[in-house]
Amino acid sequence: MAAMLDALRAAAHPVALTGAGISAPSGVPTFQSLWKGRPIRDFLGRSYYERDPIGFFALYCAMEAWCRAEPNAAHRALAALGVPVITQNIDGLHQKAGSKRVIELHGNLRRVFCTRCGREQNAQAFCERLRPHYAAGDDEAVRTALKCPACGGRMDTDVVLYGDAVRGLEEADALLRRCDLLAVIGTSLETYPAAALPDLARRYGARVMLENRDCLAALSDA
Repeated sequence: MAAMLDALRAAAHPVALTGAGISAPSGVPTFQSLWKGRPIRDFLGRSYYERDPIGFFALYCAMEAWCRAEPNAAHRALAALGVPVITQNIDGLHQKAGSKRVIELHGNLRRVFCTRCGREQNAQAFCERLRPHYAAGDDEAVRTALKCPACGGRMDTDVVLYGDAVRGLEEADALLRRCDLLAVIGTSLETYPAAALPDLARRYGARVMLENRDCLAALSDA
């Protein structure tokens, strides 16, 4: 079914809203995937980060490897069409595919930063320093590595955790005000405020197309 692709091509100001389903063909797990016998999402709360930073960053460094996944045909099709993207995903695959305007509502896995001085670090390099300490079971070395090398402050992730404020909503609202077509791809629309965006787009006058089983196949054929 090529209806979504045709509609995206024909629209004057199309926007895509994407979720985990668009990255599943690239091998990126969803937050419902299991970590230590429980869904990943159970460990992605701000309260868990505060309570057990060693446990939290063990999961984070496992998730950081998702950034080595490759974009699939759906990511590439949106990029080729130049469609601005509002995404719930944290894997960076839209940018890797070449999309120029991507609003990451839930942050991303590419950066960590110091909560004291604000210094940013590349997440891949950060996790490469941590992984040998985790493999050795050396919690004290992990605690040391979790401190900012510049000021000794605590490192945090750029991922928006449950309990944090979602980012980019004003920018997303501005996109939707101009939008004439919102293509909703790979999201169950269960998580707010992203779940409210299709209704918001409709109120602004946009047509909304929801993914069905054929839509990703259509994008993959682009």
